Amino acid sequence: MGDHAGAEKDAAKGATKERIYPQVGAALLKARRECGMTQEQLAAASGVSRITIQRIEQAHINPSFRSLEALAHGMHRTLTISFDPKPED
Repeated sequence: MGDHAGAEKDAAKGATKERIYPQVGAALLKARRECGMTQEQLAAASGVSRITIQRIEQAHINPSFRSLEALAHGMHRTLTISFDPKPED
């Protein structure tokens, strides 16, 4: 029974590990620079901390949808999500 509990804990740890999407951070960095804003200015305008913005841009964390909305609003931009078809190989 102890082995089963250990396996469940290991599975739970693996399930909580997220894949980081660097494209999100790159898009945020590009948009912020296009707006001529510093991380501090965006933090003040969006209510998202500068540390969080930095961690998103450096692909250390995935932002929540709510954070992305706040960041877009802080830059006076709209948040667009697209489900584009994959290019054919």
